Amino acid sequence: MRQWFWAIFLIATNKKGVSMLYLQRLLGIKKYQTVWLMGHKIRQAMIQRDSLYSLKGTVQADEIFVGGKQSLHRRRLEGSNKTPFLIAVEEGDQGKPRFVSFEELETIYEDHVLPALQKNIKKGSKIKSDGAGAYVKAKKNGYEHDRVVTMKNPDAGHEHLKWVNTLTSNLKRFLLSTYHGVDPKYRKSYLEEFAYRFNRRYWPHQAFDRLLYACLNATPVPLPEIKG
Repeated sequence: MRQWFWAIFLIATNKKGVSMLYLQRLLGIKKYQTVWLMGHKIRQAMIQRDSLYSLKGTVQADEIFVGGKQSLHRRRLEGSNKTPFLIAVEEGDQGKPRFVSFEELETIYEDHVLPALQKNIKKGSKIKSDGAGAYVKAKKNGYEHDRVVTMKNPDAGHEHLKWVNTLTSNLKRFLLSTYHGVDPKYRKSYLEEFAYRFNRRYWPHQAFDRLLYACLNATPVPLPEIKG
């Protein structure tokens, strides 16, 4: 039990994340598999906690690709080992980012993007997107839609999705610096860790208490489900 408290404390209070090898050394755990499982159970608690909330107001949304080699075309995923995600960033009153969410996508087309929007963003919100066709029906599904075709005006498009671009860059640095890339089946867990940390960045002194509460109230996830 003491090792669990220390693991939660270290993961909660380290702003840049904690690699499992580092955690293994600090906790003096002999088997890497043990500390690996601890880390993923804590991330599952993060996932469950953030699933209780939805974004609202003005929300920037776009598709991003995590891992693998860069495809010649962003819509051709075959053989690229990339995983598509919807990133959504809620803007605050002054246009700064408040909260972020990620949703793994099967494809980056309308059939999968629209359900991801509905799952993560409250109806009535304003969605800011690029010119991708996947967002065309957002207005018919209960959202305001502010669309900028980036190919026609790259500068305006970049400013339109400023925080999506900034957080995507920060996310990729987080994955490379802390975990040196991640296995495809666990990418969602690591993105959720990034989101959980970002969404609570204004309460650093409560980080341990909040994560401990999330872990104590999480539904247990069995090993086979974690391993996928």
